[in-house]
Amino acid sequence: MWFLGLKVERICEEISSAKRRVIYAAPGIRETVSKVIIETLPRLGPDSITVIVDCDEETCRLGYGDIGAIRMLMSAGINVRQSKGLRFGLLICDDHGWSFSPVALFVENDTQSVETANAAVLVPEQIEELVTAICPQVTETADTPEAEIGVEPVKDSEVSKTEKSLEIAPPLRFDIARQVRVFQPYIQNVELHLEGCSIQRRVVNIPKTIINSRVSEELANRFKTQFDLIKANSDLSDTYLQIELKRLRDTYIRNLGKPWGNVMLRAKRNEFDKEIEELSKKVEEHQTKVAENLQQEIDHSRDQVVDSLWQEVVNNPPDELRGQILTSKPDETTAKAWLKSELDMCFPTAKKILTRMKLDCQFRDFTYETLNEKGFADALREGFPCVDWNKPYDAFQAAKAK
Repeated sequence: MWFLGLKVERICEEISSAKRRVIYAAPGIRETVSKVIIETLPRLGPDSITVIVDCDEETCRLGYGDIGAIRMLMSAGINVRQSKGLRFGLLICDDHGWSFSPVALFVENDTQSVETANAAVLVPEQIEELVTAICPQVTETADTPEAEIGVEPVKDSEVSKTEKSLEIAPPLRFDIARQVRVFQPYIQNVELHLEGCSIQRRVVNIPKTIINSRVSEELANRFKTQFDLIKANSDLSDTYLQIELKRLRDTYIRNLGKPWGNVMLRAKRNEFDKEIEELSKKVEEHQTKVAENLQQEIDHSRDQVVDSLWQEVVNNPPDELRGQILTSKPDETTAKAWLKSELDMCFPTAKKILTRMKLDCQFRDFTYETLNEKGFADALREGFPCVDWNKPYDAFQAAKAK
């Protein structure tokens, strides 16, 4: 047979029976394989054992191997070589060899059937050529070429660095990661908001110095008056943006309730992104329009308040003003100027408002805890009744069982 399933158990068996040499090259190595290699050390000797790996934390996070397995080999005196980015597998034991595809436990379970082909048998000519490329010193030529992979030995500092990184941020358990991965191609959490655009909803608190003229202190503490910054039907209103935002939510997003929140189908992500891009452009256009006219609108609103209150200030001047004038009552000019100065302190400037206008769209993948909440499948089916959820949900349950 040219093709076969080369599982970890078979790799250990072949190494254990080797009598002359062992060459193992793969992204990572499991502790069970390292133990078997160490057991052959008294029989083969360190010079007959070659191990090449990628000693990087990402290799461990993907589940190609264990950093502890590399540490074990080095502690046993075996020279482990580094090949950054290595992603294929090669096993040579004596005169037998196999090229294989290593399993990343983050992606799939290692318990595959022996009938599941992940390896090809190498012919003797290929084996010797590969040995020469990996261990050129065996040629015994005067000008020994450099190895094609794994030129440098793995340094203790590299192992320590990876160990520290995995300790600080431990990888997600691979069985859990596979469960979460089942639904990643199907759904995504999304939060979509317009920020800083609803100027028509902004209000200004009229200062107590203006509205509480000649009112008792007890009543003044309870008396509050608010004024809309701009009129409801102003050209600067974002009503048309809110309508477009609601259309996007109604079209693509469903709220599944706690703890799942707002969810959309990944299959619609490209369409959704294009519409988000268009709406973002409209938000930018709205901001430009507002920037050109907002300060004038704010000043007009303030002047409206001044025009409506100045006569009352003349007739019944507040204490804060009476102590600043030479007469018992202010004239029209003084009353308006005082009102304007008081209102300027509470009316925002256009520049301050415009710094916060944006369309905020945040995507998140589901967590293991969220997916395992009771009622998840029912919520999905209710939110997206036109989708057949049996396939991903059955795969999720199967991954969970494993």
